[in-house]
Amino acid sequence: MRMGALVRNEPPRKLAPWQAQRAIHLLTEATSTACPVAMLAAACGLSRSHFAHAFRGTTGLPPHKWLVLHRIRNACAMMEGSDQSLAEIAGSCGFADQSHFSRTFRAVIGSSPAAWRRERRSEVTAAELGLAASGP
Repeated sequence: MRMGALVRNEPPRKLAPWQAQRAIHLLTEATSTACPVAMLAAACGLSRSHFAHAFRGTTGLPPHKWLVLHRIRNACAMMEGSDQSLAEIAGSCGFADQSHFSRTFRAVIGSSPAAWRRERRSEVTAAELGLAASGP
């Protein structure tokens, strides 16, 4: 039997709770700067490779994808809760510019940020009208 034919039955690597907390803290604090895997790994006392595998085992996502989704979630919350421009939201969520934000948002959500915001606002207005119509 060839060595390549062997299958590892090892449990997925996971970060210790303190390592996961530290990595997520560093990722969420780096809204406007890059947070390289090497820096995260060093902060957790692991090699880059071990960290990347363990982060994915813990969160289900590689670090960069986790960060992109975190930024998109923050942007969605900001679009629902404020009248800030999309460019302002993009900058405060760590995207290079509005174009970068729009491309990434469309890839993740499936629609443009402006269309998503309009849809959410119309849902809120419809809900408010429905509550007002059924009121006393």
